[in-house]
Formats: sequence, C-alpha cells, structure tokens
Amino acid sequence: MTNYKSKAYFYFSSVITFLLFIPIFNRSNIGSDWDSYAIIGTYKNYLENGIYIPSRPPGFPLYEVTIGILISFSDYLYLSSEQILLTFQFILCISFNLLIFKYFEKTKNSNFFIYLVIVLSPIYIISGLSIIDYFLGSFLGFLSLYLAMFKKYQKNIEIIISLFLALSVATRLSNLIFVLIIFLFTFFNQQDRKSAILIGSLSLILSSIFYLPFYMNLFEFYKSTGVYENWSDMLCIFNLTNTDHTVIGRIGRFILKQIPFLGTLGVFLFLFNIPKYNIDLKERNWYLFLLFIFFELSFLRLPTEEGHLLPAFIAFMILINKSKNKIFSLIFVLVFISNFVDLKFYSVDEIDSASSISFGLNIKSGFFTEDFNLRNSIDEDKVYHYNNAQTTLYNAWSNGCPN
Repeated sequence: MTNYKSKAYFYFSSVITFLLFIPIFNRSNIGSDWDSYAIIGTYKNYLENGIYIPSRPPGFPLYEVTIGILISFSDYLYLSSEQILLTFQFILCISFNLLIFKYFEKTKNSNFFIYLVIVLSPIYIISGLSIIDYFLGSFLGFLSLYLAMFKKYQKNIEIIISLFLALSVATRLSNLIFVLIIFLFTFFNQQDRKSAILIGSLSLILSSIFYLPFYMNLFEFYKSTGVYENWSDMLCIFNLTNTDHTVIGRIGRFILKQIPFLGTLGVFLFLFNIPKYNIDLKERNWYLFLLFIFFELSFLRLPTEEGHLLPAFIAFMILINKSKNKIFSLIFVLVFISNFVDLKFYSVDEIDSASSISFGLNIKSGFFTEDFNLRNSIDEDKVYHYNNAQTTLYNAWSNGCPN
C-alpha cells in the first residue's frame, strides 16, 4: 500500500469525525457524564473562592486548568464557552487520529481497517468529543510512547518524553502506567539504563511539581477549617471511590463495559476470529501488550466509565495491526454502524450506576446516538447543572476526602 493510499484512511476518519462533531458543536453540549460538569464546577470553585476542589479524587489538575483557561477565552471570541471547549476537543481528537495513524505507518503492511476500528469506535468518538480528561491523558501518554519507540536518537529526547509523560500523569494519575511501560521499554528493549532512569525519575519529579501546588491549596483550605492538621491526612485523596462492588458485579461490569468499543455484533465477530490474528509479542509489541494488561487491571478495580479503557483498547489494536484478516473490513462496518444503531442483548436500570440488569435481544439506538440524546437532555438546564456541580463538589469535599 502506497503512502498516499494509507493517508486516505486518516483523511476519511477525520472527515467522519468532523461530520459527527457538527451537531455536537451546534447544540453546544459538553457531555453526558456528570464528570464533565464537575470539571466546570472545579473551575468555578477556584474562580469564585480561590479553592482547588478536584472534580473527583485524586484530582486532574492539568485538564481542569486547561478547561478553565479555555473558558476565559469566551470573553474575547464570538463563541460560547461550550463551543470553545468542544473545538479544543475536536482538535485534540484529530491530533490523536494522526498520532495513532503514525503508529500504523511505522509498521510495514499494517491493516488500516484496524486503524479505522480504533478512531471511529463509539467510545473513542464520544470521549474525544466530550469534556473529559481521559482523552487528553491518553493522547499525551501515547505521544510519549511514540517518541520513546521511534525517536530514540533525537536530541534531548529523554527530556521531551519526560515532559509529555508528566503532562499525561498531571491529567490522570493512573497514567503512571505509561511511565512504567516507557521505563521498562527503554531499560530492557533499548538496553539504555541511563536514559530509562532519567526518564523515570524526571517524569515523577515533574508530575509531583504539577500536583503539589493544587494539593497544597486544598490542604490549606482543610487546615483553615480544622478538617485536617497533618499532610498525612491528605493521603485519603488517593483512595478510589465506588469500590464496593461484589466480585460478580465487578467482573460483570468489567466485561460488559468492553462491548461499546466495537458494538455487540462487532465484539462477537472480533472474538470469534482472534485465533486468526497475527499477534506478535516480540520487541516493541511486548510493551504494548503490557500497557494493555496494566490498564485492564486498573479498570478491573474501578469498572465505571468505558473511556478509562481507551489506552488498553488502542494498545491492543496497535498490537494486532499486522493482521491481514479481511474480516476487519466487516468488523469496521459493524463498529461504525454501532454508533447509530446496535443489537443489544442486555439493558441496565442506570448507565454507569446500574443496580440491576435484564437480558433480551433488542435493536436500539447506537452508542453515539444514545450519548448525543442524553447530553442534549442533560443540557436542557445546563446552568443548573453547572451550579449544582460547583455546590455538590464543595459540599462533598468540605468535610474531607469524599471516599
């Protein structure tokens, strides 16, 4: 496949992403997840009270600050704050499309239908076009990994990688997994222990520098109100919430929340053909496999929003990008259709907070359509949701870490 033909896949995916972005931009709805509004609540609390209150533990300072800065631009541009934020996400989404495309270009004889499966997957598109932190965190993590794998001999590359890694971790603390993977890759695959230690240590130092002023602000608030007296009391911020699922419930959520990435029919076709895929775990691919495993295990502990699995999904698809199985053209079609209509074999009483599940085959709205309708419904009273997020966060955090 010529370079020109392969680029057609990137251009095609970008056009489709733009067409899906238009109705979201026109409606100016930032997302269907309460966390999207919580991020705005964090910004409003800091702006009005000078207090950093995380949108949820343990805090996502880089993204929260980025959103605050972008909102401030609405005073100078002929766009609403929501449209500015969504435009930022769209640009980020296209940038991520390009980065993933670069991974495929680096592998000879890549199957670019697998590339389309990634970037036009419902969860990828929904995450990319919503105000939520895991998309930026994943982009920065994979950018760091790309530089480590393919730009070894660039001047000052260790510093650049460390900076992007620190930004990724400052966006989502769980992205420390990227630091570990790149350390292991540099240490064992490239046999460059000096660079590995430099990248690992510098990434951790820079990440700490990003987090420290925000945590200090929160601790000073607690200290002034008499909630906490010692820094050790703040360790509660690292406790994950919603970890009280039963073993069966946790495993059930873990399995079911993988399905929206490919859609119901896409998942069954994908799993049925796994023995035919060309899975090569040599050299670089071994570290992509580790990235997949570690993020899956991280999700198993807290199986809530599907977007947390983006790094695992992308890593695994890049891992099998040499597969020439023609079934991927059909899988791509099924995945793309699942954005708009999907054959579902189960339903839950409440998205992300299900307490009951029922089984039965039904043709229902696809994942993108479902998300679009839900975000429109929530946004009918967005002023209330912004204010409610701000008040809810303040009340939840005022008495200590809300865990």
